[in-house]
Amino acid sequence: MRISAVRADTVNPELLGMDKVVSEDAVRRAFKQINEPQGVDWLKGHLGRCYEALQGLPWILDGDTTVKPLYGKQEGAVLGYNPQKPGRPSHSYHSYPMANTRLDVEVQAGNKTASCFSARGLWQLLDRIPRRNWPSFFQGDSSWGTRPS
Repeated sequence: MRISAVRADTVNPELLGMDKVVSEDAVRRAFKQINEPQGVDWLKGHLGRCYEALQGLPWILDGDTTVKPLYGKQEGAVLGYNPQKPGRPSHSYHSYPMANTRLDVEVQAGNKTASCFSARGLWQLLDRIPRRNWPSFFQGDSSWGTRPS
């Protein structure tokens, strides 16, 4: 949800105990002051607390890779497999959803779409989850579980 939508909402901020909702610009300026690795760890820790209670039940983890065509010059944008926009630089999103809840996503260069590039992010996600709460099953396409070439 965008911050401006929360600012215009008269019900949810009160339900969440919020007296004030800062602007998107204020949030953007605040995030620029955070060390990126520490900020990512903080964000993933808080996201984990949102879904950890659900993981006491049997669940299925999905692995998915999506190509995101890019326009303009963006960090990590390179030519790679892109059937919809051949010749267009892209990013590759390696995501790990549980039902409709995305547990994690790793943005990589557009030429790293193969599932072998997902292994590091997948193991980092599993390292953050207590072993007793690991998924009962992992679902990925046919290339998952193969060695990198």
